[in-house]
Amino acid sequence: MGCSAGVISVDLAKDLLQVHRKTYAIVVSTENITYGAYSGHNKSMMLSNCLFRVGGAAMLLSNKSKDKRVAKYKLVHVVRTHRGSDDKAYNCVYQGQDETGKIGVSLSKDLM
Repeated sequence: MGCSAGVISVDLAKDLLQVHRKTYAIVVSTENITYGAYSGHNKSMMLSNCLFRVGGAAMLLSNKSKDKRVAKYKLVHVVRTHRGSDDKAYNCVYQGQDETGKIGVSLSKDLM
C-alpha cells in the first residue's frame, strides 16, 4: 500500500478505539523501496531515489483516561481523501520503464 498505509492504519486504530473502551492499539508502518531503486537517467524517475528510502515508524494509541497524563500527543482529527477516479491523480506516482528499459517510479507535478 505504500506510505499511505500509515494514515489508513491510524484511522482504523482510531475507529477501533472508539468501539473498544480502555484498550490500546499499536500501529507499525514500514516501507522499503530498495527493490524499486532506479539507476537510469530520467529525472522524473530519479527523484524518487532522493525522496523515498527505507524507513519505519510506530505509535501506541490509547483511550485510557490514565494515559492522558503521560501522552506526548493527542490525536485530534484524521482526514483521508481518495482521488483515484481522476486519471491525473491516479498516475501521479507510476512504476514503469524508461526509454532504455530500466524500471523506476515516475513522479509527476500532479502529486499535490
